Amino acid sequence: MPNQHALLSPSSSERWLHCPKSVRLSEQFEDTTSVYASEGTEAHALCEHLVLTALGRHSTDPRSWFKQYSQEMQEAAEGYTAYIMETVAALRQDGVEPSVFVEQRLDMRSYVKDCFGTSDCVIIGGDTIVICDFKFGKLPVPATSPQLRIYALGACELFGNLYDFTRVRTVIYQPRLTTVDEAEITRDELYAWANDILAPTAKLAYDDEGEFACGDWCRFCRARNHCRALADHQMELAQYDFKLPPTLDDDEIAEILSRVDDLISWAGSIKEYALQAALKGVRFDGWKVVEGRANRRYVNEEAVAERVTASGKDPFEHKLLGITAMEKLLGKKSFAELLDGLVERPEGKPVLVPVSDKRPEMHTAKNDFADKTLDLTSNEGINQRVSKVYTDMDTLLGYRLEIVSTSDILSDSITSTALTVRVWHGSQNVTDTIDASRFRWLRTSSDAAADELWNAAHIGMKAITLTVRDVQYSATYNCELTDEQEE
Repeated sequence: MPNQHALLSPSSSERWLHCPKSVRLSEQFEDTTSVYASEGTEAHALCEHLVLTALGRHSTDPRSWFKQYSQEMQEAAEGYTAYIMETVAALRQDGVEPSVFVEQRLDMRSYVKDCFGTSDCVIIGGDTIVICDFKFGKLPVPATSPQLRIYALGACELFGNLYDFTRVRTVIYQPRLTTVDEAEITRDELYAWANDILAPTAKLAYDDEGEFACGDWCRFCRARNHCRALADHQMELAQYDFKLPPTLDDDEIAEILSRVDDLISWAGSIKEYALQAALKGVRFDGWKVVEGRANRRYVNEEAVAERVTASGKDPFEHKLLGITAMEKLLGKKSFAELLDGLVERPEGKPVLVPVSDKRPEMHTAKNDFADKTLDLTSNEGINQRVSKVYTDMDTLLGYRLEIVSTSDILSDSITSTALTVRVWHGSQNVTDTIDASRFRWLRTSSDAAADELWNAAHIGMKAITLTVRDVQYSATYNCELTDEQEE
């Protein structure tokens, strides 16, 4: 799999098309990788192998060099392969023998200077060319993303004189979100976009011209911790510093809501950068590095288990695997068959999200009173309505746990992250009112025995510290609040 990246790469096009000045600014800073990127690389290699095998072509199984292989990765790659083969089969049913190109190298230099890339899969049949992209991450990516359009442009440049297609379909296969997003435009529309938007903006970016622009695309920018435009953008919220929430009108609150997540993420990134710089000797006026709180931990978990067992005590906590761990143990298909009727998905807790979110709006108590579907002229109808309102209020005011991380990504430069649990009752943070003994951290990985030891060592604390070593086997971490009567 090719791993070289262009300066104006398709994968970063969402950023440089919105913010051309970020390209040259980012060159000053080192490009780091993460365990998540490494996992994605392995997943793509497995997809390539399975698709080539399904097509009857030679391929060497890459799993021997994998470090983060899991049943989840296997099933995701198998699902992607099934989608590719279903697309091929559909074209054959229409009387067309499609051409399939896996990990196809593409050249877009006619429109973007020094731009090249690799498409996961290109399928050509009849009047349609299909550009498929596998995404193993959890950040939603639409099929209309500029990355796929640039790949589609490269495919049109490569195959346009060999095949007579007029429609261009882009596909995002994202198994962790259980979504397959598709979009379609004509070949002429694609070239109009390339000439009117892509090429002019790419030239601005390459020549270090244009303007800075802040948005979601800043998240993966290497310059985000040093960018003055982003700092000014985030500090615009300072205008609300001296206004208590009751004095804000609804429009002002909506403006804050639209920006607060990015602000928190940016501030956390700045803080982590400053810490790493301080550890290397940089001094920030008014700040110093101290040793943080450290929780007790076992030096040798196996030795602890042996000694406690020898004393006649059971050192392990025995409990049923959680749903995610159980599904990983059994595999999705066996899990669904074996536990049919024994798993339910309860109604989720209310979450405030932008209107662009694809989830349907939930009913609130106010909306329910506006609903005229129940007969309120009878006692039975009134009782049903009152009962539903009380149920909704209980949901709104229920307890919920939130885990906050000091760093979303671990890398060579960011080697640890602190996870802190917060407990909310309605809109109130009640963490400090709950005794630490009621908190129990849970780790789920491919090593169930080691997980039991780890879980037993992480009871009675509201915060833990993870290192790169803790996440290298794709372990997941959660925290639960035990009942007050539990010991």
